[in-house]
Amino acid sequence: MLANELNAKESSGLLSVVDRMREILHNENITLPEIVVVGDQSVGKSSVLEAISGIQLPRAQNICTRCPLELRIKSTTDIEYATIRSGESSEDEAKTLYDMSEISSAVTLLTEEIAGEGANVSSTPIYLTVYKRNIPYDLTLIDLPGITRNPLPGQAKDIHAQILNLINKYIEPATAVVLHVIPASVDFTTSESMKLAKEFDPQCLRQLIAASKIDKYDKGIAEKLLGKGSGAMQLKLGCVAVLNRNQDEIDQDISFEEMKKREAKFFIKHHEAFQYLPDEFKGTDQLIKKLAIIQQDRIRSTLPQVIEQLRKQIREKKLELKNIPISMTSEQDCWMKFQSMIKAFRESIRAKVNGDYDVLTRINMISVGGQTTFKSMTLSSFQNDETSIVSMSGDDRLAYHIYKFQKQFQDEFSRIFSDFFSADYYKLVLQAIDDAAGISLPNFPSYQIIERLFHGELQRLPNICFTLIGRIQDYLKESLLRIFQQTFDIQYARLLERLKDVIIRQIDMAEDRASERVQEILQVEYRIFTMNNAYMEKVKEKNNKNEKKHQDEATSPPIAMTVADPSNMQVDSIPTTAFDNNLQSISTLKPEDSTSPLLMASTIMPNSYTLTSNEALAAVDIQIALDSYCLVVKKRIIDSISQICYHHFITKCALVIDQDLTMACPSSDLLRFMKEPADQTSRRENLIFTIKAFEDALRLGQDYL
Repeated sequence: MLANELNAKESSGLLSVVDRMREILHNENITLPEIVVVGDQSVGKSSVLEAISGIQLPRAQNICTRCPLELRIKSTTDIEYATIRSGESSEDEAKTLYDMSEISSAVTLLTEEIAGEGANVSSTPIYLTVYKRNIPYDLTLIDLPGITRNPLPGQAKDIHAQILNLINKYIEPATAVVLHVIPASVDFTTSESMKLAKEFDPQCLRQLIAASKIDKYDKGIAEKLLGKGSGAMQLKLGCVAVLNRNQDEIDQDISFEEMKKREAKFFIKHHEAFQYLPDEFKGTDQLIKKLAIIQQDRIRSTLPQVIEQLRKQIREKKLELKNIPISMTSEQDCWMKFQSMIKAFRESIRAKVNGDYDVLTRINMISVGGQTTFKSMTLSSFQNDETSIVSMSGDDRLAYHIYKFQKQFQDEFSRIFSDFFSADYYKLVLQAIDDAAGISLPNFPSYQIIERLFHGELQRLPNICFTLIGRIQDYLKESLLRIFQQTFDIQYARLLERLKDVIIRQIDMAEDRASERVQEILQVEYRIFTMNNAYMEKVKEKNNKNEKKHQDEATSPPIAMTVADPSNMQVDSIPTTAFDNNLQSISTLKPEDSTSPLLMASTIMPNSYTLTSNEALAAVDIQIALDSYCLVVKKRIIDSISQICYHHFITKCALVIDQDLTMACPSSDLLRFMKEPADQTSRRENLIFTIKAFEDALRLGQDYL
C-alpha cells in the first residue's frame, strides 16, 4: 500500500516538479525541500548512495565527490537510461546514457570539467537523473563532498573551510533534511557533520543517520541505533544500519541485488546483536523507504510556504526593478528625461520661493532640531543667534529664510551707528570742531566736520553688508543642492557632477554681482545727500524738543552750583567718565545754564582751545544733523541692500538657474552623461532573470498544490 501511494502518479509528478523548481532556483535565495547527504571523507558515503540507487558512482582513494551531485532516481517501465549535465547548462544540453556502467566515468569527466583536474571543489551542481525499472520509490538525494581536514598536494589550503561553507549552504535551510553517513563503530556525537547541523537545527528534528560499515559494529549497537547509551543520539527521524560493499566485493563486481541479500543474511547471522532492534532500523530497503516517506512529508508540508515565499519575492523584485530608472538609449530619451528633472527642479524652487512648502518641509517647521517646535522659535532666538537660521539641516523654506536673513541684517544694522548724543561722542564732535579751527566761522561749523564724522560711521558698514551676502550665498548653495539631489536621479553621476558645478558657479556669480552693487551703494553714500523730507523733519523735531526743554528748565528754582573756570578746563586732564559725572563739579548756576551747551562744553573742553557758547551750540547741531541723517541712510541702505540681495540671488539666480542647467548640457552630450552604469545594467538583467526564474518555479508549484 505504501509503495503504491508513494509511487502514485501524483506523488511522482510532485517530486519531479520540486526537482525542476530546485534546479530553476539554484542560484536564488529560495530553497526547496531536499535530502542532503553528508559525512566525513571515506565513511562509505558513496557505497550507501550506490546501494540506494543501484548504480556505480565514482570512487577514489581520497576525495571523489568534488561537486554537489543531485541524484534523481525515477522508476520506469520502459528502457533504462540516465541523463547528466552541469548546473550551468540547459536541459537540452544534457547527455543521455543508455549504458549504466558509463555513469561513473561520465560523472568523473563532468566533475573535472567543472572543478578542474586535481582535488579542488566547486559549488556548481551536477544533475544526474537515473530511470530504472523495479525502483520501489522515486527519490532525490544531494550528495556533497566529504569533509576533509588536510589538503592534498595541489589542493587549496582552505579546502576544509570551502567544504564546510558548501555543506552549510545546503543544510541551513529549514526545508532541508540531512542524512549523515557515519560508521557504526564511531561515536555519533563526535561527527563533524552532525556538529555543523546542530548549529542550524539544535533539536535535531531534521537529522537522520545511516550507520555504514555495520559489519564493524561494537557491543551495544542495537541500543546505539535506538538512541540509547554511549555514542548514541536521540533523533526524531532515527537511524538505519546498512552493510556496505567491501573492496573485495567491489573488485568481484558483486551486484547491488546480491548485496541486499548478503545484508539481510548479515542481520540474521548476528541475531544476538540485533534481535531487539525493530526491522525499520535494519537494511538498505528500510533506509530507502524511510527516505521516501520523509521526502513526501517534507514536500507536502513545506511547499505551500515556498509558494507563498515565491509570490512575495516576485512582488519585491518587480518593485525593485520598477525603481531602477529606465535605461537611456537615444538622444530623445535622454532629453525628455533631462527636461523632466529640470522641470521638477524648477517647480520645487519656485514653490519654496513662493512659500508653497511640501508636507515634509512643514513637518520640519513644526519639529526643528528634534524637540524644538516652531512655536518656540521666537524672533528673539533669531536675533540673538545669527547661526540659528542656517543650522536647520534640510530646511529649504527659501522665502522664510531669505526674509529672516534680511530681518537679522536690519536688526544688526540698526545698532551699527554711534550713539550721537552720548558724552563720548560729544567729545569726538568737539575734537572735530577743534581740529577745524581757522577753517570756518566759530558759529558756522565746516561741512568737512560732518563729512569726516559721517565717513567714520561708514567704515563700519561693509562688514555687516557683506556678511548678509555671505549668509544668503551659503544657505542658497546648501538648499539648491539639496533640492537638486531630491529632483535628479542619482544614477546619472557624471551628469550630476557637471550640473552641481553649474549651480555652485551661478550662485558664486550672483554673489559677485550682489557684492559689486553693494560696494557701489556704499561708495555712493560717501556723498552726504538726501531729498528725503524725513531728514529736516527729524532735525526740527529734535531742535523743538531741546528748546522746550530749556524753556521748562528756565522756570525752575535756582540751584546752587560751583562753576569751573572755562579758561582752566582741559579735556585731556579729566578722566573719560560718563557725562553725568562731569556735572558733579558744577555748582551755583542758574537752572537754564546747567543743561546748556556751554556748560557741557566747559566740562570737556580741549586744552588747546577755549570754547565759547557758539562752538557748544555748533556741536549740538552737528549731533542732531548726524543722528537725523543716519536714520535716513539706515532706512535707505537696509531696503536697497535687501532688494539687491533678493534680486541677484533669487530673481536672477535661483528662479532662472534651470535655464543655466539646460544650456550647460546640449542634447548631443546628454547620451554620454546619462549612459547607464555597467553595474546598473547588470543589476537590471539579474533582476529580470530572477523574476523569470521565480515565476517559472511558481507556475510549476501552483499546478501541483
